[in-house]
Amino acid sequence: MSRNAKKQVNDKRPRLVAARSLKGSLLAVAQWPLGGIRTYMRYVYKHLSADFRITIVATSTSEDAALIEDAREVGADLVIHGGGGRTPLAAAVFKELLKGKHDFIQSHGFISAAHCYGANLAFRVPHVLTVHGILEEKYFKGRLAGLKKSALSRVIRGSDVVYGVSADILAHLEELVPGLEGAGCRKVVIHNGIEAGMFRPLDDGGDFRRSLGVDSGQFLFGFLGRFMQQKGFNYLIDAACELKRGKAADFKVLAVGSGDYHDWYRRQVTEKGLDDRFIFIPFQRDLSAVYSAIDAVVMPSVWEASGLLAMESLCHGKPLIASDCIGLRETVRGTPALVFESGNAKALSERMRSLLERPMKDTFRDFRPRAREMYDVRKTAQSLGELLQGLSKSGK
Repeated sequence: MSRNAKKQVNDKRPRLVAARSLKGSLLAVAQWPLGGIRTYMRYVYKHLSADFRITIVATSTSEDAALIEDAREVGADLVIHGGGGRTPLAAAVFKELLKGKHDFIQSHGFISAAHCYGANLAFRVPHVLTVHGILEEKYFKGRLAGLKKSALSRVIRGSDVVYGVSADILAHLEELVPGLEGAGCRKVVIHNGIEAGMFRPLDDGGDFRRSLGVDSGQFLFGFLGRFMQQKGFNYLIDAACELKRGKAADFKVLAVGSGDYHDWYRRQVTEKGLDDRFIFIPFQRDLSAVYSAIDAVVMPSVWEASGLLAMESLCHGKPLIASDCIGLRETVRGTPALVFESGNAKALSERMRSLLERPMKDTFRDFRPRAREMYDVRKTAQSLGELLQGLSKSGK
């Protein structure tokens, strides 16, 4: 198989679709099926698949194995596009649309939407653009920056529905895309959710802590996410420096994940003399052992569309330190999360110090039932299903 070839991955379990009344077929498209987008599909599609046949078209990444397992769990068909080379994702989308079996398209992110826009011109299948992030400057670099911005704005306005996973992220888009507020496309907010039933009781994490070389008396902060500028890991490094200089109680930081800035951040940790404070381990599909071992979660994000990790942490009953950035502030509103000014390492260190002095375990443990009700993904899936059904009835 050539590097640019498409790989078809099908769920091998009996589907029994004849025994249920399906409401339609959804084609989900993801250029970058990583992080929050992959988690969204894993959680939401598990419940949506009871009413819709789902096909996911995604570009190949380092997390293909996890995506394949996710698709099997939710009962979705999966087409992994080879990526690279000259074959765009739009070709894989066009091939799927040629089959004539899809009633709706849900694109995840702006680049995915652009691929769907071109592929869908001849078919006019109702298209829902799901906004998982901000409009970053990286989309508009080079001599053709103005043309790129105009083209992407046209793609966004040309969608049948622009669906923000938080009110923050939709408001951000309306500010930056000329004419979006008055465009004919429908604008909706459906808040993200997570699978509350997945959070089984945790053990004390002792075995996992020992495997990491963490003593029982050390406070273990957790950073769980991709190593990219958006996640603000550099502020966590600086905050750890501040704590070490101030001779705070003994602590370590467990950094779990992968990403483009992984090696750079590791060098920063070494250069700042923090190798004794940070432990790096790779991406983990199942974070149960990690949540068992850590004492608190830190989210120093610069921006979020919606804080799925914050939801998970609160549903686990883990103390959470979160920045007040766009999206994340909306997620943690009304919770006991310790919030600090985004981009302010000193403020972050103060929040970390406060937990070292007063861990607040009981406060967050008692909040678990409320968190699981607030963030129940079944509400997200129900709202998405109703949105798709509304498109069908409107004749779009």
